Amino acid sequence: MRTLHTPTRWNLNTLLSGFDMEQWDQQLNTIGKTLRSFDTTKMPKEQDLHRLSDIIQYLDSAESFYYCLTVEEIAPTTLSSFHSTITSLTTEARTIRSNWQELLDTMSHPQREDWSYTISHRRLIAELTGGARSNGSLTALKSLEERYLDQVRNLTVHADLGEGETILPFSEANKISMTHADPAIRERAFQGLNRALQAKAPEAASIYNEMVGLRLEDHKQDRVDYLDDSLVANGISSATLHAMWDAVDAHLDAFSAYLSIKAKEAGKEKLSWLELMTTPEDDSPKVPFPQAIEGILTSFKTIDPRMTDFVKEALSNGWVDAEARPGKPSGGFCAPFLTQGESRISLSYDNSLDSARRLAHELGHAWHFKQMKPIPTLRSLDETLEMTTAESASILFETALIDEVIQGTHDPAIKKSILGWKVERSINYLMSIRAAYLFETAFYEKRKSGPIPEEEMEALLLVSQQKAYGNRLKEYEPCLWMKYPHFFRADLSFYNYPYSFGFLFSISLLELAREHDGFAHSFQSFLSETGMLPLEELTKKHFNIDLSHPALWEQTMRRVEEDVKEYSQCM
Repeated sequence: MRTLHTPTRWNLNTLLSGFDMEQWDQQLNTIGKTLRSFDTTKMPKEQDLHRLSDIIQYLDSAESFYYCLTVEEIAPTTLSSFHSTITSLTTEARTIRSNWQELLDTMSHPQREDWSYTISHRRLIAELTGGARSNGSLTALKSLEERYLDQVRNLTVHADLGEGETILPFSEANKISMTHADPAIRERAFQGLNRALQAKAPEAASIYNEMVGLRLEDHKQDRVDYLDDSLVANGISSATLHAMWDAVDAHLDAFSAYLSIKAKEAGKEKLSWLELMTTPEDDSPKVPFPQAIEGILTSFKTIDPRMTDFVKEALSNGWVDAEARPGKPSGGFCAPFLTQGESRISLSYDNSLDSARRLAHELGHAWHFKQMKPIPTLRSLDETLEMTTAESASILFETALIDEVIQGTHDPAIKKSILGWKVERSINYLMSIRAAYLFETAFYEKRKSGPIPEEEMEALLLVSQQKAYGNRLKEYEPCLWMKYPHFFRADLSFYNYPYSFGFLFSISLLELAREHDGFAHSFQSFLSETGMLPLEELTKKHFNIDLSHPALWEQTMRRVEEDVKEYSQCM
């Protein structure tokens, strides 16, 4: 593969109907007619189940294409109409499935047996007998999520950045507050953004209270705990989740020592949340695009050469849009097209180490999706994809790259800078996300007694942050619950902890990769069976690892501590 000197641009025209919105309308209109032709007054024949499966998988791809269009120059009205149609059709498909489930529940055991004998694909039977969440609740939750997103999209931030008051949208104000080279301007943008958020806090609190209230009512009716849905969706048990968090708590003092080291370097007793979490663009270690690609390819040679071939394929075949353009969102995503055997990746590459990390992270998602072969299913991808598995794959890719960059760096000052950046990445996964988890669990518990006003939500968040950061910061971030869209996801609650899980588990997987020759085959098989068995069972099957055993998490936390020790020795 020739050296890539500039960030690549993706090709969307080879996917489905491409940019031909009229053809999309025709195809989606045809799907709508097909959905309305299903008879839900009697149990389906096998061909009906397969027809619905094909539609659901097509709508998954359409949803992915919509995400790709959000970073292109598409008229907002066109984009909104397109997404509204996809969402409506997905709801119709789930309603058909739900109606068949309800019909199956009314049948006697002999009747169910007679029907099941006519269906050869056992997975489809299992999906109908497994139950599903109320479509009414999901529809209400999606409406509430959209209200929150509208609030963020329409937020205007007033801030004096040194040349008089400036009006900024949420995304730009947030970027300036987190990355601007001048700490005074970062602080002004940060304060301006928080003032704007606090003005909207009552409305945001009402939305979040209503969302959690709906979920708690569903849990009450189903007689389950509020974490149960999330644990099932992520394929892990409560024992595994608590074993992970217990290990983080047990090593918190040693790990959080880094915060005291950084404060001392800055000549301060303690840092603020803003000082810790902000990385000025000028101070970030630089990794030009060709160097990032070379680092990614090199880091996988000893793990699985097929990964390097895959990265070359993705870059050469127009899967990656790494170009930074005016108006393009700064975040990254990987959109899967499972039935096409492809993915599309978006990010704005800015020559920073973090953008190199993000590129590797999204390529990890694409590698995961490449292993997942399309199979007949009556569930959408967002219902079957375990985030714990997905984040383990993507963070393994980014961790392998970062280790390669550190090993290839011989200048002590640069190496120290990269080590510090690596530890701060760990802080994000194990402290920032930990705080989000603690806040969410505390909120759910307290919400059982009734709605919680925004002042109490802020207090819950501050207590959660103090615990997660080992009380080593002088100031925290009271508006974080409004800045994290993950709290307002309609389809997922407790969205955050799978990142912590994936971060720590990927460290264990990389150690296996470097110690056992058969890792590549096991890892590929592990990813290919995503959703077929819970993650805990797949991990036991392919790696003989018990995720609920505390020793696993203790060992990975000791590896994280070693980075802090190595950084302190560079002083």
